[in-house]
Order: sequence, then structure tokens, then C-alpha cells
Amino acid sequence: MLTQSQSLEQKKLNEWFNEMVATLKTHELLLETNTASSHVKSMYDVFVNGNTNDIAFQGKMNAQVHFVRSILIEYLSFLDKNLPSKLAVYFTDSEVLVWAEIEDNDQEMEKKLLITEAEINAKYHPFGFAMETTIVEESDNFNIPNHYQTLK
Repeated sequence: MLTQSQSLEQKKLNEWFNEMVATLKTHELLLETNTASSHVKSMYDVFVNGNTNDIAFQGKMNAQVHFVRSILIEYLSFLDKNLPSKLAVYFTDSEVLVWAEIEDNDQEMEKKLLITEAEINAKYHPFGFAMETTIVEESDNFNIPNHYQTLK
């Protein structure tokens, strides 16, 4: 006889499989009718061809998109509406670089940026992703590096 916790786990597993099968069937229909997005097409091309390097690379790219997006959303939510004067980001395979320009001697903003970076790193470092913040003051007159994307 299943315990209540085992029953909930079994229900969760069944729901996951049902959702997975429904997604696969939907993708199959989209591919058959040539209405699948380019992302879905390329993903299944990689799977069907079975090249493990391509499959691993696809996984890496999907993970990068997932983690970078999650990091940026969480970072901005931590800062709430209290953003520095200028804010820009750049990301590599495993790191989100932040450029923050703050008002001169704004120690509260500097502290908030550093604490936010620490919270992000504590959460995402176990997954191989990190954040590094460069903080400059307005009087430094530094330009945002060209390869960064300006958020503010």
C-alpha cells in the first residue's frame, strides 16, 4: 500500500510524464506540418542525428540561456526599482558581468549592489554560473565598455 507521500510523488511523476508526452506530440505535429519554430527544428535535428557532442552543446546553450535569464531577472528584482545611475551587463559562457555607475559616495547603493551580487553567486555558483560587478562613481567619468548591453 502506498503512503500519502508516495502517492503524491507518483501523481507528480505521472503528471510530468503526461506533460512530456503531450509536448513531444505537439512538437511532432509542428514538425510534420512545418510550423515548428527554428529553435524546435534545430533541437530535434540535433536529437535525431544523435551526435553526442551536438546534443551536449545544445544542452549547454539551453542551460546558459536559462541561467543568465534567471540571474538577470533575480538581480533586477533584488534591486527593485532602486537602480544605479547607469547599469549595463555582459555575459560569457558562465559569468554575468555587471557595470554599475553610482552617484559619488553613494555607499548604500554600493552595499546593495555587492550584497545582491553575493546573493546571486550563493544561489547560482553551484550550477557553474557567477556574477561579477564593476562599480564606478559618476565623477570617475568612465564609459560603459562597448561590449556591454545597457539596461539603464
